Amino acid sequence: MVVHRPADQTADLAVTELWAKEIHRVARDGDWLLTRSYYVMGDVIATATIGEDLSHASIYDATHDTVIESVGSGVREIPLAELVSRNHYVIVVRPTGMTAADEAEAVNRARSKLGAPFDISGMFGIDTPEKFYCSELVYWASQTEARSGRHERIITPPDLMKYGEVIYWSGKRTDPQVIEIATARAAHTTRTETAATR
Repeated sequence: MVVHRPADQTADLAVTELWAKEIHRVARDGDWLLTRSYYVMGDVIATATIGEDLSHASIYDATHDTVIESVGSGVREIPLAELVSRNHYVIVVRPTGMTAADEAEAVNRARSKLGAPFDISGMFGIDTPEKFYCSELVYWASQTEARSGRHERIITPPDLMKYGEVIYWSGKRTDPQVIEIATARAAHTTRTETAATR
């Protein structure tokens, strides 16, 4: 693996909880979550693509605190915390030129493809209608081509950064400062909850 998790599992969990809360606070419907995973395929994608060291893209549903993504098993919807837990860092990008209605529509478009197969050939520029790889799903759901007037034969997670503004960057899961903040907040939450039960 090119990137590694913290050895301390308590700290690792605290970072996941911190990031999930922060993203839920700042992100809104239709925002894109660009991430760097711990999977070998993540290493391959991050190494093979130009730009930011990213391996995955998904779209956020703020109302339900879920993400819609395309993985090897196809398009699915999972809790935000589940996505966050498997990644070394998370970047939230707000796509340009979208109204609140456009953002809600992007989430609905992505959700309409739940269960669609993963588009492995699309990652090599061979488009297969009704199949999606991760960044292709995000690009399509947000109608990015129509908004930008640019056609992308292959769209990678780093490519998506051209079409929006970064509104959140988590820092790396192993950054000492990130771990310190996460564990301090987790300890504070525990103390508060304990005091409330007395």
